[in-house]
Amino acid sequence: MDVFYVDGFAFSQKEEYNLALREQRNIQSIKTKMNMQNKDSVLNIYNKLAGKGILITPVGLSFLRELREILLVQFGMEETELTMIKVVDNPSVQKTKEQFTLEQVVKDNQKKAGTIRTLKIFLVGMVIVIIGMFAINIFLPNSGYINTENKILNQYSSWEEELKQREAAVKEKEEALGIDASDNKE
Repeated sequence: MDVFYVDGFAFSQKEEYNLALREQRNIQSIKTKMNMQNKDSVLNIYNKLAGKGILITPVGLSFLRELREILLVQFGMEETELTMIKVVDNPSVQKTKEQFTLEQVVKDNQKKAGTIRTLKIFLVGMVIVIIGMFAINIFLPNSGYINTENKILNQYSSWEEELKQREAAVKEKEEALGIDASDNKE
């Protein structure tokens, strides 16, 4: 299992790691543009970020906590004056929690049971078809070929009969006309 590190925090999921990296870059950008010595500037940024729940990873929440400490200690504000930091479940963490609910496990098991039932029916059908194929092969070997062969033999037999009749008719004509068949066979 891979572990990803950002700003002293270890993340086991790539999505959370990427989100923390994005937040870290945004925080660096905010820090470069913000005057940390100006109470109104710090308070304004803190209220925007804390009120909207924009930062959700430990990296972002640590930055909010840092801003809160500056406002409380350095500028002497009271806890009641500050917006509370919203801790929002990270969507990937929330998804993991949902996967382990009892209802989800039951639904997954039902889906799997249905799939297994379908596969068993399919397997039984395939076994029946294979057994039927073997039975046909054993009890009627080459039945399709035999029927075709018989049809062809019957056709040739009828042609042979027809040919013999024509030969006989030709011989009769030759005899009637007095033609000797042995003269023509050279």
